[in-house]
Amino acid sequence: MTLTSRTRLGAYEVLSLIGQGGMGEVYRAKDLKLGREVALKILPATFTNDPDRVARFRREAQVLASLNHPHIAQIHGLDEVDGIQFLVLELVDGESLDKRIACGRIPLEESLAIAKQIAEALEAAHEQGIIHRDLKPANIALTGDGQVKVLDFGLAKAVETTASQSNLSMSPTITTPAMMTGVGVILGTAAYMSPEQAKGRPADKRSDIWAFGCVLYEMLTGTRTFNGDDVGDTLAMVLKGTPDWAALPEDLPPQIRPLLRGCLEKDRATRVSDISTARFLITQPPAATVTGLVADPPRGRARWTRALSTAASAIAGGVFVAVVFSSIRRVPSPQPVTRFTYRLGEGDAYSSLGQHLLAISLDGTETAYVANRRLYVKPAKDVEATAISGSELRQGPSEPAFSPDGRSLVFWSADDRTLKRIATTGGTPVTLCKAENPFGMSWEGDAIFLGQGSNGISRVPATGGTPETVIRVQDNEQAQGPQLLPDRQSLVYTLARGNDPERWDKAEIVVQRLGSAERKTIATGGADARYVQSGHIVYATGGVLFAVPFDLRRLEVVGGPTAIVEGVARSTGTTGAADFAISQTGTLVYVAGPASTRASRLDLALLDRKGSVDRLRLPPHPYQVPRMSPGGRQLAVGVDDGMEANVWVYDLSGASSIRRLTFGGKNRFPEWTADGARIAFQSDREGDAAIFWQRADGTGTAERITKPDQGHVHVPIAWSPKSDILLFDDIDGSHAALWTFSIRERKAAPFAAVRSSYPSNFLPTARFSPDGQWVAYSSDETESQTTTIFVQPFPATGAKFQIGNGITPLWGPAGKELFFSPGIPGLPFLAVSVETQPTFRFGNPISVPRPGALVVGGIPGNYDIAPDGQHFIIVVDAGDSPTRSAVPQIQVVLNWFEELKVRAPAK
Repeated sequence: MTLTSRTRLGAYEVLSLIGQGGMGEVYRAKDLKLGREVALKILPATFTNDPDRVARFRREAQVLASLNHPHIAQIHGLDEVDGIQFLVLELVDGESLDKRIACGRIPLEESLAIAKQIAEALEAAHEQGIIHRDLKPANIALTGDGQVKVLDFGLAKAVETTASQSNLSMSPTITTPAMMTGVGVILGTAAYMSPEQAKGRPADKRSDIWAFGCVLYEMLTGTRTFNGDDVGDTLAMVLKGTPDWAALPEDLPPQIRPLLRGCLEKDRATRVSDISTARFLITQPPAATVTGLVADPPRGRARWTRALSTAASAIAGGVFVAVVFSSIRRVPSPQPVTRFTYRLGEGDAYSSLGQHLLAISLDGTETAYVANRRLYVKPAKDVEATAISGSELRQGPSEPAFSPDGRSLVFWSADDRTLKRIATTGGTPVTLCKAENPFGMSWEGDAIFLGQGSNGISRVPATGGTPETVIRVQDNEQAQGPQLLPDRQSLVYTLARGNDPERWDKAEIVVQRLGSAERKTIATGGADARYVQSGHIVYATGGVLFAVPFDLRRLEVVGGPTAIVEGVARSTGTTGAADFAISQTGTLVYVAGPASTRASRLDLALLDRKGSVDRLRLPPHPYQVPRMSPGGRQLAVGVDDGMEANVWVYDLSGASSIRRLTFGGKNRFPEWTADGARIAFQSDREGDAAIFWQRADGTGTAERITKPDQGHVHVPIAWSPKSDILLFDDIDGSHAALWTFSIRERKAAPFAAVRSSYPSNFLPTARFSPDGQWVAYSSDETESQTTTIFVQPFPATGAKFQIGNGITPLWGPAGKELFFSPGIPGLPFLAVSVETQPTFRFGNPISVPRPGALVVGGIPGNYDIAPDGQHFIIVVDAGDSPTRSAVPQIQVVLNWFEELKVRAPAK
C-alpha cells in the first residue's frame, strides 16, 4: 500500500515517501498537534493481519520507546488508523551509512568518530537491557552535522519477516522453518549476524558487539567482513570464515586491530563482553601507548584477550578523570518527548472506577495500576506487568501510592475500610489504620497524607498508627489530593464546596502550611493538583490537564494556566479523581478519557437475559438513569452534558421522536409514578436540589414536592404501587439517608434509619415490591461497611433480610425475583429468587449476562427492568465513544517536562 501526499493518518499528514524496506514503507509526515516533522513507518499487511505479532510488537515498542540518547533515533509512538498500523519515529535527515560506504572506504578518523557514536548508542541501550539484534550500515544514519543516529533499535525482536536473498546487506530479519514453532528463530541480517544468531540461538549484547565489529571493519576497508553470493554462503562465512585482516589500513591505531579481533570472536564466551571497552579503546589518541596492545596481528586468542584485559584495567583507572572531563565538556541537550501506549492484558479491566487507578514511582521506573480487583506493577524495562500477590480484594484496592524508595505501595481496601501497605514484590499486606475512602493520597517521607473529603486531610505514619487531622475544612467543604511540597512544611490540595456534581471543576487549588489555619488559593476551576519538579502546578478541569508556573519560594503562581494534555479520564462526581501520575524524572502516565467530562457519548440499549444487546435508534448522548414506564411503552431518561441537564421521554414503539420534558435549571434522576401519569425528578430551578414532579405528557407545570434542609440534596428513588409514597435519598455531604414522602400528607420521614456513607460509597437505592409490602435497598450499614442488598417490610417492623453484596436492586414484575449489580464493572447482574408468603425466603444468586461496556460506575441507577421481566434498559458506551477504549490501556509520555517547559515556561 502506497500513501499519497496530503493523506491524513490521525494527527499526522503524509508529506512524501522516504523509502521502502522489509518492514514496509517509510514516509515523511507532519505531526499536526506538535507542529514537527516525523517519520511514519507503515507496517505491512502480512504483519498487521497477525494479532499475535501486532501485540508482541506493541509490547516491544513500548520498551524501546524508553531509550533516550542523542545517537538513538526515537520511537515517538505506535498508532493505528483505519486498520493501518504505523510507527511514529524521529525524522533523521541525512544519508545511511551503507550509502556512504558504497562510495568507498571511509577515512580512518571519520570511521572512528562514527564508531564511537555507535558504541555510545549501544552502551546506553545495553544499560537498559535492550539489544539491537539487527545492527548494520543500513540502520545507521549520518546527519549533515556529523551526528550518528542508530535506527530500528530492537525491532528485529518484534518483527520476524522473510529474508530477501537478493541483497544481503539490506535483507530483513531471516528465519528458519523452526520459526513455525517459535523455537530456534534466527533474528538478524545475514552479513552482520553473529554466529549464535546464525545457529538460531538467543541473542545478547555480545551479538550487537559482533555486528559492531562488522560495521567498523566495513567502514575501514570498504568491503563487508563476511561476504557470500547468497544467504547460505554468507552464513557459512560467518560460522567458519575469517576476515581479511590484511585489508585494514596500515595506519590503524595499535589498539583497534585487537579490538576488531575481540569483537569478531566466533565463541561469544571469549568475545569482547561489553561495548564500553570498544568505546574506550576507540577514543584513545593514536599516539597513546596502552600496555599489552600491539600493532602486529596476534597469533592466538589468549594474546588479544590479555590485551583487552589490560585495557579494561586502564579503563578502571581512568573512569574518574573521564567522568570529570565529560561533565565539564558536555552540556545536556533536551531529551526528546516520546509517547506510547501500554495495553493491559486480554480480559483485564480497570477496577475502582471513579477513584485513582494509577501511581508512578518517584524515579519513573515503575507504574502501578488497579485492575481485576488487584494491584499490578509495570516496570519500565519490562514488556509485561506483574500482578502483586496479596493485593487481591473482593471489592478491589484503590488509590495506590508508591513509597519514596519505590519498594512498597499503600492502598485503600474497601473490604474492611483500611489503609494497607504491601511490597511491590507481593506478600501479606500490612494494615496501617482505619480510614474512609481517600480523596487522593500521597506517601511523603515517613508519613502518608490522605484526603478525607468533608473530614479534611489526615496524616498517618507509614508504619501505621492513628490518623491525625492536619487540615480541617468547614461545613459543606471537601478536601482532595494532598501533596507535601518540597519545603516539607506546606501542602497543596483541592478544596470543593457543596454537592454540585460539577463542584470539582469549580474547586480551588489551595496551599496551606501545616499547623496554620491560613489558606492561600493559587488557582480556581480545577482539581487533583500536583506540584512537579519542572516548577509547575498541574491540575485537571474536565478531561484536560492544565499547568501553571509556580514559585516554590513564595508559594505563588507566576503565570497563567495552559492546557497541556487533553483527554484524561476523570471522576467529577464523587472524589474528583483524575487518572494521571507524574514521576520526579518527568514521566507522565494517564488513562485516556474524553477531553470534556460534559460530553460522554453513550447509547441506550435493551439487554435480554441471554446477554444479547439491541441498541435503541437514538443518537449518542450522556444518558443517565433510564426508567421504563409502567406499561413499558415509554422511556424517561436524563441527559446531562455538564452544561445542561434535563429529562427526556422516548416512545419505545418509535412512533415519535424523543422529546424534552423539563425546562429551567438542571433536572436529573427521573422516576415514573406507578400509574404512568407523572414523572418525579431532581431540580435546582429554585436554588436548591429538591424533588419536583410533572405530568409525563408534558402538559402543565412542574410542582415542588420536597424542601431540603440547607446543604442537603434530595434524589428521587422509587414510587409505591399506589403512587402515594415516594422513596428518596437525603444527602448531607457525608451521609445519604433513605426517606419517604407521603403525597397525601405532604410529609417526609426517614425509612428504618437506613443510612450510607457518602460519597465514600454508592448511593442507597431502593425499590418497592410490586405489592408495595416490601422495600429492597442497598446500604453500607454492615460492620464491614460493604455495600449490601437488604429487604425490609413496608411499613418497617424491624425485620430485615440480607440478600448479598451489591447495588441497585430491582424487583421482577411478578415480585418473585430480585436483580442487582455487584457494583464492579464487567461482572454480570445477579438474580435471586424470592418468596414473600407465608414467610420471606430467598435463594442463591445466579448470573445474568451483561455487556462489559455497561455503565454503572458512580451512578447506581443506570439500568431498569422492563415489565416483561426478560429485558433490561441499560446505558452502554456508544460505538464511537471516546470515553473508554475497548482494550484498557495506559498512555505514557517520557521526558514530558521538556514539553511542559516549552508550552508553559516558568518565569
